[in-house]
Amino acid sequence: MGKSTVSSKDKLPLWQPLTVRDFLLLFIGESVSLLGDQFFLVALPWLTIQLTHSPVSLGAVLMAAAVPRAILMLLGGVVSDRISPRLLMLVSHTLCALLTALLTILVWFQGTQIWLLYLFAISFGIIEGFSIPAARSIIPTLVNQEQLTASNTLSQGATQLIVLIGPALGGLLIATVGIEKAFAIDAASFVFSVATLLLMKGGRKESVVNDKSITKPSLRSKSLSLIAGIREGLNYVWHNPGLRAVLLVITAINLFFLGPLEVGITSLAQSRFSGGAIALGTMKSAWGGGALLGTLMTGVLRYPPRMGVLMLSLASIQGFGLFLLGFIPNILLASITIAILGCCSGFFTVLGITWIQKQTPSEMLGRVMSLGMFSAFGIAPFSYALAGLLADLNLIILFSVAGGIIVIINTLLAANPSVRSIE
Repeated sequence: MGKSTVSSKDKLPLWQPLTVRDFLLLFIGESVSLLGDQFFLVALPWLTIQLTHSPVSLGAVLMAAAVPRAILMLLGGVVSDRISPRLLMLVSHTLCALLTALLTILVWFQGTQIWLLYLFAISFGIIEGFSIPAARSIIPTLVNQEQLTASNTLSQGATQLIVLIGPALGGLLIATVGIEKAFAIDAASFVFSVATLLLMKGGRKESVVNDKSITKPSLRSKSLSLIAGIREGLNYVWHNPGLRAVLLVITAINLFFLGPLEVGITSLAQSRFSGGAIALGTMKSAWGGGALLGTLMTGVLRYPPRMGVLMLSLASIQGFGLFLLGFIPNILLASITIAILGCCSGFFTVLGITWIQKQTPSEMLGRVMSLGMFSAFGIAPFSYALAGLLADLNLIILFSVAGGIIVIINTLLAANPSVRSIE
């Protein structure tokens, strides 16, 4: 199994991947699209909570998107391996543009009802089941292996910078000119991303790994059913001890983190802190700012710790921070805590994605990355449902139970030498 540490030969100038035309187009298009998404990600929870005044309903809407996304993500990984990730992203972004434009019209004419939000959430979840694996696997098709760390740092750095400024702008926009404007901006951003994808020439699968032993898929492998393709991906990960352990740990931790954070901070903005949508946008931006800092830290760390130690350490910090959110009385302290959680997430995301990409041959990359995303998003339906129920009882109970369980899980895992020794 390959080392997870970043060697000196990987320390190319951070800007170097931007000289690759297709990567530059991807970087620009996805950055604009992601900025639009930040407006959407503030608008949808806020619209739901305004219509229902219920954390349970908010959790249910988020779950409506998460269930099809989780079910289809493994299938999306197989499709991404069989066809061009760029083509899959092109189709997905086009559909998202159409759906978001339709939602904008409904909100504009005040025709939104809660059942429609469920329908839109399900539709977006279906599309994301295919677009997320494609987006995670396209970068190695555009740059060579030595450029992977710099490419992922650029991509994640831009992501976290946008997550820093986008939600605050979205909250301010919603509070001043109306929620329909936020949806309209997201629709326009998808159109821009489609244009940049059309300008790309397409990825080069053979450039991902410079290994002559890796051959193009045979006619027999191309004829395998999609279910067989999923089974191949599962079998590959199961027989790779490092990949197996990392994905299982991420799955366990995310069950008690994704939902409590998303449902919890929206409920905090409504019930504990003044400011409403602006408070929600501020906390989401605090997450983005922390994640940006964590991402940039990977660019200066020459010898990161072992993957097992890194994963358990950062997850323990996140569990303790989540616990504290249940008792923090004001928006300033809550934002600082959320920023620390985001820093841990941003730091691990870059190193984790690069680590997985370097463990995996090109013909398996879509499926393995889809399993990585499934470890996070696949557990989301249960996490959102649990968070909605606990938040409806009491926010202190939500954060205390979720954060406490994460700390306990990490303590138990830290006692296992095989997990700590993952390189």
